[in-house]
Amino acid sequence: LTAVSWIIPIDGRFYVDSHSFVGTKYGLDKKIKLDGFNYRAGEKRGECSITNLESGVIDTDDVFDYLQKIIRQNKWNVKMICYDPWNFNNILAKCERELPGVPLTEVRQGTLTLNVPTREFRDNLFEGKIIHNSNQLLRYSMINARIKEDNNGWQLQKKSRNSNSRIDPAAALMNAYVFARTYFDD
Repeated sequence: LTAVSWIIPIDGRFYVDSHSFVGTKYGLDKKIKLDGFNYRAGEKRGECSITNLESGVIDTDDVFDYLQKIIRQNKWNVKMICYDPWNFNNILAKCERELPGVPLTEVRQGTLTLNVPTREFRDNLFEGKIIHNSNQLLRYSMINARIKEDNNGWQLQKKSRNSNSRIDPAAALMNAYVFARTYFDD
């Protein structure tokens, strides 16, 4: 999976949502069975897009086009696009060229960066300060996410390293939350 997640401040709370892109390299039916999520149903609900490429890889043009479309349709005043640098180069270049003026911020992956946001996100979710719709793929990814704790703190990880449990929408959301969390303070 590749995911685009967003956070919108509304009346002292954060509205969160996500859209994922699904690769089919080894077959969609096999992926559905291994992951334990019906991506076809998710696509019908608008939670994800399944690649049309014959190779089965995720088309980064589709990811960028979706990002650009959702910004324009909603007339969002984007404060920042936060990204995990892993495999993001093609999309980053397009953002720089075609979304001028939108700050692009790499989010360093690891507990030094993600500890405080992960703890705050959990607390704010339980306190009702983070709201979401019924996006089942985002919910699935949050259920699959576990807290990894080391000497520097917390960050999200899959249930187990060998797991097919997908957490990409949750991880993308956490990248955005690293900076969104201080919106009402600033």
